[in-house]
Amino acid sequence: MTAVEFHPLTFVDEPDGVVVGRSDTQSYAVLPDDGAALLRRLASGMTLEEAAQWYHTEFGESVDMTDFLDTLRELGFVREGTDDPARLPPLRLPPLRLRRLGAWAFSPAAWAGYAALVTACLVMLVTHPGVRPHTDNVFFSPSLVVVQVSLALAQVPAVSWHEFFHVLAGRRLGVPTRLSMSRRLYFLVVETDLDGLYGVPRRKRYVPFLAGMLADVLLFSALTLLAGSGPSWAAGPALAVAYTILFRLVWQFYLFLRTDLYYVFTTLLGCSALHDATSAYLRTKLSRLPGVRPPDLDESAWSPRERLMAPWFALVTVCGVGFLLATAALAVVPLLWGFATRLGPQLAHGTAGGAGFWDAIVSLALFFTDFALLVVVSRREAARRGTHSRSKETTP
Repeated sequence: MTAVEFHPLTFVDEPDGVVVGRSDTQSYAVLPDDGAALLRRLASGMTLEEAAQWYHTEFGESVDMTDFLDTLRELGFVREGTDDPARLPPLRLPPLRLRRLGAWAFSPAAWAGYAALVTACLVMLVTHPGVRPHTDNVFFSPSLVVVQVSLALAQVPAVSWHEFFHVLAGRRLGVPTRLSMSRRLYFLVVETDLDGLYGVPRRKRYVPFLAGMLADVLLFSALTLLAGSGPSWAAGPALAVAYTILFRLVWQFYLFLRTDLYYVFTTLLGCSALHDATSAYLRTKLSRLPGVRPPDLDESAWSPRERLMAPWFALVTVCGVGFLLATAALAVVPLLWGFATRLGPQLAHGTAGGAGFWDAIVSLALFFTDFALLVVVSRREAARRGTHSRSKETTP
């Protein structure tokens, strides 16, 4: 009789199967109901022979236990060296830090505090029109360089605050969420790894997904209150940063970009790869157009639920692009206009030795440097993707 030792596994029922995984390594797989049931028997201590007999009795079919076990080993579910489980050292998982802080951050007392802060912000917005979001709030200093550099530096702690709330919301559930640095185009960004949420029931995933937006609302509220009742020197920078936070909140509604709300949406629908399924669906429908490459996988590669929802999410994607263009026209264009109307007079009427003239020159140089880097990095990314796709096509 051969028994196999497994790492601690989570089993979560989903509409298209059972998500089985290891939270410590965040390795997850969707197994059919019968495969998950078989794995449960093995993890409970059944030998391979007993589990194979149970499967045959329960489902009326034979199972290749060797192939099944090889798959489980590839997923990292099997503890290595389990030919003799008695010789394995006891399994000890490292303690999860910040779990107590996460529990406190989402306790009833904390929610009451959050509600009080947001309510005070709403009262401030109603009673003090000067603190309401407006494009002019961004230009809190006559120096455009000061504005650009200050807002760029403020984004690092603001985004970290957003992601830190994701971490705390996951840690309170015992999920080893963690922060990491990555790159979007040429920007360094902070991201939270939330794959561990696949190991908890769907109803418990919503707060971790929405925690970042909660953090943004709290920060916006605190900055608004600071501008309205704090020292006068802090009002301008506070309102400028608060305005950028609104951009980040609006960004979350671009579901087709896989934002926080996208994961809330797909969790409600019971899908795990709706974006990829929709992309394949759209490319299949548009493959007759010039320049549109058909998808590498056909629609049969996705679950029945994702194939059902892909046409509807394609409509959401089209509407989302329209919403992005509309918000750009209402928010980004006024910002660029405000920048131009402040930059132009300094260049036209300033003197070569004046502070305003050189502030405008440096500000313009920063703007075009950002734009040039954007173009260069975008082309490199496109070239890299093109090289990768060609190598896949030529691989035997």
